[in-house]
Amino acid sequence: MNYLVSVLAVLVLSGCGGGGSDTDSGSGQGQSKPLLADYHGSWGIDGLAVAMISSTSVTTYVYDESRGCYEADFFDVTASTNTSLTTKDVTTGEVSTSSFALVNGMLRIKEGNETLDLPATDYFVPSPGCPNVNGIQTITAEITLETLPPYVTINRSAQSSGYVEYSYDISFDTNKNSELDAGDVTLMVRHFKRDGEENIKLPLSDIRAAVWLYTPVNGSTRVQVTSNSIASFTLGLEQQGSTLKFTADARQHASLMRIAADTPIVVNTYLHYPSPEAEILEGFADGPWNWSGAEHRDVFPEQGTAIPNTYPQYVMTDATGDLSVGQAKWVDIKSVKLSFN
Repeated sequence: MNYLVSVLAVLVLSGCGGGGSDTDSGSGQGQSKPLLADYHGSWGIDGLAVAMISSTSVTTYVYDESRGCYEADFFDVTASTNTSLTTKDVTTGEVSTSSFALVNGMLRIKEGNETLDLPATDYFVPSPGCPNVNGIQTITAEITLETLPPYVTINRSAQSSGYVEYSYDISFDTNKNSELDAGDVTLMVRHFKRDGEENIKLPLSDIRAAVWLYTPVNGSTRVQVTSNSIASFTLGLEQQGSTLKFTADARQHASLMRIAADTPIVVNTYLHYPSPEAEILEGFADGPWNWSGAEHRDVFPEQGTAIPNTYPQYVMTDATGDLSVGQAKWVDIKSVKLSFN
């Protein structure tokens, strides 16, 4: 088994963008044909090594037995065909090409003279991550809104089960390709309407915040955002007036190991509040009585990504009143501040 992990890390998965020996394989530039959806998804030996493959990026996670943690490497797709990807290692800049085929339900990856068949995997937890390569131990993200209420109501009786009620997140474009795609990571607090007790009032900070991962769906071109209930993914979350403060240990997830002040970010805020009440609540600067429609959303920046170290003290401001949907000041982003310690 150790030999297989070595092959995944050094020979085959490195062929998905890092350290390949075929010097002619990266000559093509630009995407000619997108990779077939059949090859998208997560492939590997669960718990040891996994490659997440999409049309725009590849991310690999390999367990380092000597350190007891997961290494992550990120690769941009620079060219493709229906059955191959040419990728560039985000860290080293090395370029190479891998070809793909499905054999007995497994993904066959070929790089030069090396071939390996990998099963699909649906559940993978790359935690703990290996130490951040930039020496960062703690990542703090502060999202300041136009206003936040002292409490919110979850599991509203007016809401349909399974719908997102509240969502605030900051996503990191780990492979720096201006896309939120396979292997990118987000710090997020999100609440879904659940069956059971309804109309519960509590501060936003009492809703569990966690590390979520952008994961390619096997056999599809879709990329979904996933997390789970394990304790190691749980984030610190505080509400200080109209600011939500997220705190992450850089070892909580392998995708955090290469984040730094030059990692592009995107911030999203979202509120789904059907049948808003007309009652004006004491102590609330804004509320449902001011809203029409169920959805309210804001994003920073409005297009593309923002790079923290291009802003003084990593503080990024956003115009108020520029929601993409709705009117709720609870999601109207005023500023975002990053700290790396």
